Amino acid sequence: MSDTGHLNQLSGLQQKVDQFAKERDWEKFHTPKNLSMALAVEASELMEIFQWRDGQESVSSLPEKTREAINHEVADVFIYLLRLCSVTGIDLLAAAEEKLAQNAQKYPADLVRGKSNKYSEY
Repeated sequence: MSDTGHLNQLSGLQQKVDQFAKERDWEKFHTPKNLSMALAVEASELMEIFQWRDGQESVSSLPEKTREAINHEVADVFIYLLRLCSVTGIDLLAAAEEKLAQNAQKYPADLVRGKSNKYSEY
């Protein structure tokens, strides 16, 4: 799919998420504070699925029920992120592109390849 196609899909999904909130009169609850907290809660629920696992197993080796839970939590994180971007007026794709460019400067591939140090340590 082209970049334009993905952009249209993302925009369409964001509109669906916004409409979902509007139809339920939830807009009044969707403040940046509340949405950022909900986003953190959902990210924590995703982390909880992996808690106490050895970290070496692949997701495909997990039981179907666990993979489904991962799928749902990832979707929750994404939906709250889209909603937060709508409420704050952030262009998610532009913000991600900008951050990726900043990270490329902080972490030049030839300098950091195979290392996990923070940029201030290079």
